[in-house]
Amino acid sequence: GLSSNGTGVAAEFDAKTGVRLKFGFQQSNTDATNLSDSMYTLSEVGYTFTPFALPEGNYRVWFRTDNTADDAIRKGVGISVDQKLTPVIGLFGRYGTQELAVGRDRFFSAGIGFQNGLTISPLDAWGVGYAQMEMESGDREKLTEGYYNFYLTEKLRLSFHLTHVLDSPETESKFGYVLPGVRFQASF
Repeated sequence: GLSSNGTGVAAEFDAKTGVRLKFGFQQSNTDATNLSDSMYTLSEVGYTFTPFALPEGNYRVWFRTDNTADDAIRKGVGISVDQKLTPVIGLFGRYGTQELAVGRDRFFSAGIGFQNGLTISPLDAWGVGYAQMEMESGDREKLTEGYYNFYLTEKLRLSFHLTHVLDSPETESKFGYVLPGVRFQASF
């Protein structure tokens, strides 16, 4: 939701007990004459553990503020969960909402991923996901994505993506499009 990128700072505290705390702030309007006139903050509390004898899962709650628009502080809150069901299958889910001057926008997504099996090569990964955005203005967007990630070497990966987007603007006709993509990742 940032209008533009600006100078910022982020910090993370990891207690090494599974609990993580994160906080960051950023100037979100380059035309502002004072940092306090364009402050975007984000706080997150995360916990990693193995519930019910399942493999590791990450559970996070976040909160953000943004005073960039209309001299009002807008707030958003959300939850993020990713949980391995087995060493091969993992699920994720996200939900977020932000307040507006009148009403709220809502966002949610879910998906499933596979690795260490059910793949072409043992270290490859693939998955599918769905996301939906419901704006107070009446605009809606639905997105479905699939990807396959090839493990080339310890430092190199290649991913192929296919995304279908269906937009339903409040004042126009529905339209959709397909976006293919390729990502090459090199880690040093």
